[in-house]
Amino acid sequence: MRLSSVMVFTASLLCFPLIANALPLEQDMDILGSQLVTVQNTGSAQEMHQSLEKMRQAAEDARKDIPYTLQGQAADSDNMKAYRAGIDQLIAQIKVVDALAVNNKLPEAKAAAKKLIEIRNQNHRKFR
Repeated sequence: MRLSSVMVFTASLLCFPLIANALPLEQDMDILGSQLVTVQNTGSAQEMHQSLEKMRQAAEDARKDIPYTLQGQAADSDNMKAYRAGIDQLIAQIKVVDALAVNNKLPEAKAAAKKLIEIRNQNHRKFR
């Protein structure tokens, strides 16, 4: 009995970091929103890059979740495919904006960041 308890405890400790890294979808969306404000308002390419990195991580995490409006649908349903395609589109645009920020092209990066708002609005209409 004691050995099995120790094994269960050890296994739970090993799995905890995997579980702790996954944020709820709402938190991922909050991160995306707050970091988008930073991207829009910053005057620093470095700060923009950092915010875009946080956005990319949150979007990748959000891709693994299911929006409330889609819960109960099959993973291969058209709506789930459209949700993941929207997240993929967001990630791709984050990378475009980040490449501009890394190359210190702040005005171009801010212009390209407007597309992030369009992607957000389009997908919020579908899945929020």
